[in-house]
Amino acid sequence: MKNTFLLLCISMLALAGCSPRINQENLMKNRSDFNSVVIRSWDEQMLLNLVRMRYRDNPMFLEIGNVISTQSSKTAGGINTSMDFNGNGGAGIGLNGERSITPTITYVPLQGEEFAKRLLTPVTPSTIFLLSQSGWSLERLMLCCVQQANSVKNAVTASGPTPEIAPSYEPFQKLVDALKILHKDRLLQIEMEKDGQSFMLYMIHSGDTKSDSAIGILKEQLGLDKSKDVFKVTAKRIASGNDEIALTGRSLLSVMFYLSQSVEVPKQHQEQGKVTVTKYEDGRTFDWNLMLGRVMRIQTAEKEPEDASVKVRYRDAWFFIADNDLTSKTTFNLLSFLFNLQAANRNGMDPVLTYPVR
Repeated sequence: MKNTFLLLCISMLALAGCSPRINQENLMKNRSDFNSVVIRSWDEQMLLNLVRMRYRDNPMFLEIGNVISTQSSKTAGGINTSMDFNGNGGAGIGLNGERSITPTITYVPLQGEEFAKRLLTPVTPSTIFLLSQSGWSLERLMLCCVQQANSVKNAVTASGPTPEIAPSYEPFQKLVDALKILHKDRLLQIEMEKDGQSFMLYMIHSGDTKSDSAIGILKEQLGLDKSKDVFKVTAKRIASGNDEIALTGRSLLSVMFYLSQSVEVPKQHQEQGKVTVTKYEDGRTFDWNLMLGRVMRIQTAEKEPEDASVKVRYRDAWFFIADNDLTSKTTFNLLSFLFNLQAANRNGMDPVLTYPVR
């Protein structure tokens, strides 16, 4: 009986003080969960800020500094013994335990002079064309990131708080349509200059009526020399001559304001004067979807949408991007990418997850 009791005690101590080991399944699960939560949190924050800007409320960005997951465990056990009058006895051991995980998240607000400068720094032509060569649509990049090409303006008044008068955008979209045709048919070639900031743009004639017409539209719209097919693209406001294309990029803040105009606002909020209602000069209400429908649409609903890629609740209404709206989802991804490229924290404060792996 004594030997049995001693053996049970040793077993309990061994179970309570077992050597640490890495739980691979637990580690992978928490890594996946952390990834999903961070992405969803970031998307909701970005969408919320676009909605805030539509209402002329202040946007705010918080970056995750680190996540520390504290794990605690508690083990309890007991021994039951019994013995009859004949000296026969028995013993039993019982163990039970609890484990809890408590995450602690550190948020870092993005603010200050350096962050403001990054928000106000224009997207350069080199960034636009390098992104286009990496698979991003040149049409989408031009519409979102370019304020003006030579004398052709791209809804300049939409790059700030919602304007009262409808912006001019049709000539620029006509220009982008021509670029889209040439880019799709690979009739545009781009070579970076040694300064890394300017490009040489080659327009290639294929003999096809549609593509040659697109080249003609580009040259006419931009005021280029019709006898030339090679043009320098620079980050200027005014071109030096008719053999140059001066691109004025939007700042990241301007890109966000531009895309915030795609937020559909509940009718009662418009009637209550909570947002600016943009109109034509003759008094007709301007539909922002006419200009932005090809890049972004943020819908609104009274009830929580079931099939949304990202959604937020603000001012007693739901705002969302539909999961089957691939155009809006792509533009939203581009905005997140531009934010990380232009304005993300550059002090090494990347999200860090500290998690016990026992």
